[in-house]
Amino acid sequence: MEEMKFSLVDESLARKDYDRLTNSYYGKSCNPLIFCENLLIIGVRSGLEFLIAKSVNSNAVVHIVESNKSFLEKINKLNIANVTAFSSFKEYISSVKSQKYDYVRINRVNFNLDLVAQLYSKHNILSICGELKEADCKPLTLYRLSRNSCDSFFFNIKDKNYNVAGARKCIEQPEVSVVVAAYGVENYLDECVSSIVHQTLKNIEILIVDDGSIDGTGKKADEWQKRFPDIVRVIHKENGGCASARLEGMREAKGEYVAFIDGDDWVEQPMYEDLFESAALHNSEIAQCGFYEFFADQTKNYYSTAWGADGQNGTTGLVKEPTEYLTLMPSIWRRIYKTSFLRKHGIEFPVQIRRHDDLPFAFMTIARAKRISVIPDCYYAYRLNRPGQDVGATDERLFIHFEIFEWLYEQVRPWASMAIMSNMRLVEIGTHSWVLSRLDSHLKNDYLNKSISGISERYKRYELDDGWLDRLKLASR
Repeated sequence: MEEMKFSLVDESLARKDYDRLTNSYYGKSCNPLIFCENLLIIGVRSGLEFLIAKSVNSNAVVHIVESNKSFLEKINKLNIANVTAFSSFKEYISSVKSQKYDYVRINRVNFNLDLVAQLYSKHNILSICGELKEADCKPLTLYRLSRNSCDSFFFNIKDKNYNVAGARKCIEQPEVSVVVAAYGVENYLDECVSSIVHQTLKNIEILIVDDGSIDGTGKKADEWQKRFPDIVRVIHKENGGCASARLEGMREAKGEYVAFIDGDDWVEQPMYEDLFESAALHNSEIAQCGFYEFFADQTKNYYSTAWGADGQNGTTGLVKEPTEYLTLMPSIWRRIYKTSFLRKHGIEFPVQIRRHDDLPFAFMTIARAKRISVIPDCYYAYRLNRPGQDVGATDERLFIHFEIFEWLYEQVRPWASMAIMSNMRLVEIGTHSWVLSRLDSHLKNDYLNKSISGISERYKRYELDDGWLDRLKLASR
């Protein structure tokens, strides 16, 4: 940099630009230190970028758009071969024919969405980067536009803790696939599917999995497919339990992200749009919103459960310590999951577990995730007190939790950290306490003994004097 200082356009920005380039301020793939043949720089700043690009490849063709007359004169006085400067974007766009650019960088003061759209429509752009203010455009709009128009992109949002970054979509696919597990929900399915069909997110796929219903659930599902054949698909299968229905839908899902909803619940209109925005702008493997419990008497209890994130008030943005979310209620339905993330780690629903399969799925996904983003909005309506719900059981059906934790331990133990295993212990203690607090009296003693035995055996290495035994005994009274 010292050798170039006398040739710089604006020396006052040289150190800052040098730090930006060496610290990947514009991402790793958008970098003039890499051999480039054609570059476009909108807002020259110090001039360091194009000087480096020319030193790396003396034959590089560089186009510069710079409205500052003094800077423009300095660029022209340098008289460097194949470097052409334009005084305005209008002059540039009317003078330069369609071509391929390896590198495009847009300065913050020059950024606007129309300018970006014109570049995409006219040129073949491999990498584009820049800086903007959040008020300049809706970040998700820029993300969607860029994914369809260039190989890689990285835009910093000034004074914010996220950026607009990604790569070209390789295939046309829905942004979110929503899997509706439906069994015996004839009276509720219309409300559920209607709430998904009318989401603000339009690039959506809805998979209704009829798990061998004996009422009119399957017929209702088929009616929705006839009304919305472009986005609704119905899968009819033999009854195998909720896990098998969810798994069938997950395997058929074509979306970048996949979500799960129970056929008797519903979602608020902005849910999947806002979750996708959170996931896309934070490159999340999981994005989560809040939910509310809905009772037959119209009572609603709201649970935001968003904390520890790097955004405003800690309730939005990227979760700093994902393992802290392991002990949350295992509510998979208020989240979206990156499909490639699930497939990479081979995470599926255990079909042999006929109920409460959301618990192991929720734990394994959070345990594997490196990036979880949250929003505080309570968008998912979780219906309670419906006849036949597993969550309402108080009998032997709750003994399924012993099978769940035995299976989960075998799946997680080979790769889990000490922190993950310690949290799994807490989840098991909390779950057994919940069961004991609602279990039929004549079953409590047997359940208590089995839970103590299982926890003692599985977590010998993680044993803590945290009063867990007293907690279980108290819950069983």
